[in-house]
Amino acid sequence: MAQGSDGLLIAALKTSPACVDAHNRDAEQASGIVSEFHEQSVPDFAAQALDRLYGSLYASYSHFSLSDPAGPVPHTWVGYRHGLVVGVLLFRLRFDQVLVLTEMFCLEQAVADAFSRAIFAQFREVKTIHFNAISLSGPLTGWPLQHYAFSENYVIRLPQCVDQYLASIGKSTRKTLRSYGNRLRRHFPNFSWDVRAVAEMRAHELRSVIRQLHRFKRDRMAARGKRAEISRRETARLLILARHAGLIGIARIGDRICGGSLACRIGDNYVMLLSAADPALSSYRLGILCCFWSVCDCIRAGGRECHLLWGRYRYKTQLLGEPRSLLRLTIYRSRLRMALSPLMVLSILMAGTRYRLRGCLLPQFAGRSSALSSWFRRAIALWRSVQTLVEHGHRSI
Repeated sequence: MAQGSDGLLIAALKTSPACVDAHNRDAEQASGIVSEFHEQSVPDFAAQALDRLYGSLYASYSHFSLSDPAGPVPHTWVGYRHGLVVGVLLFRLRFDQVLVLTEMFCLEQAVADAFSRAIFAQFREVKTIHFNAISLSGPLTGWPLQHYAFSENYVIRLPQCVDQYLASIGKSTRKTLRSYGNRLRRHFPNFSWDVRAVAEMRAHELRSVIRQLHRFKRDRMAARGKRAEISRRETARLLILARHAGLIGIARIGDRICGGSLACRIGDNYVMLLSAADPALSSYRLGILCCFWSVCDCIRAGGRECHLLWGRYRYKTQLLGEPRSLLRLTIYRSRLRMALSPLMVLSILMAGTRYRLRGCLLPQFAGRSSALSSWFRRAIALWRSVQTLVEHGHRSI
């Protein structure tokens, strides 16, 4: 989540066509979006609209509050069209930059244009607007900008019923799910999958399940030679997020928990916060089975989408997860302002090149000798160091 301290003092105001210049008034009339600002305040209706509009955990105010409890309350921009809220963005001011805190949502061109015009009209000191971890519904026009993809969010579009979902999955995946599920139940007749609303569970019971799933995740990562850092704070945050509208599926053999998944409802969508299984049962593919059963539970609960978040794992595409690129986007006030910021332009260009190289070449090196892979990683690290020097040079100006 992007953070920064406010470098400007703004007044609480509502921006309407009567209080912007003629150019911005014409733009508002063209897009049909009227802008409104709330200084260091997130009104209840705006917090609710974030969930309704974006259905994303990282765009929700509840997640922001848990992630940055000690930080100042952000500013809020609200966009209206014909009296209806069509866009909400939380942001902070850092010197001559606006840092948008709303993340992992699809930014529409009309909303981006209205927000940018309102920001640049109201805050004359602001030179750039920075978005982090967003998707674009289409190309943005009318502004000098830079953007690059650095990750992806895998999203499953949920049909109206489980049968439709199962029919949409590839034939080989359906066969895998069916055969391993039957084998698991045949070898463990007392196996069960139980789905419950988190709100119905006692606090200590839920905490015990989450900790067990975290242990499974940690053990599985360790078997791959990786380390999973899961703090008590992270566990507590998951419990708070899930308490309101969470859905938890628990796999048991007898009374012993052997896997499970935790999904949280945001608007009409579900976000898979945690999914793990006992590594001792990996030969039964219990991990993908738990995720599949949890997706089916989200369908039965009326979800529109299921977000599997980042991480390029084959099971996500097998379960029909579609990767949506997550971008870092910088919008400049003008072409002149962009030309006067060469170090920032260079830094963003270098960051984008680094991520493209890593995404294209690292998978090819991974299957070859460890020496080649090590050399490539060192080259990427060196590139990152040079990029950091350029960024520091820009900030010192």
